[in-house]
Amino acid sequence: MSGGALNPQYCYYQVNQFADELENRVENNTTQDEYGYSPNLPDDILDYLKRQVSNLRKISEIMRATDYLFAGDHGEDSFRNAIQKKR
Repeated sequence: MSGGALNPQYCYYQVNQFADELENRVENNTTQDEYGYSPNLPDDILDYLKRQVSNLRKISEIMRATDYLFAGDHGEDSFRNAIQKKR
């Protein structure tokens, strides 16, 4: 399996999962849970959180590319290409 040089738990995958869950929570901001609770966050906070979903996904990909670099799965050129796409 690729990667795992920096963290055998593949923490970049966990960051991506966090981004997925955050995106889901933002999209369902007004949906009540089983206890009748819904965050109903204001638009300015929702806009900020939406931007963070994008940032989290970018950092997850940078983390993965870095891990692959140190695992020997990326060479210098493929690493540069991977991170160039995330700027």
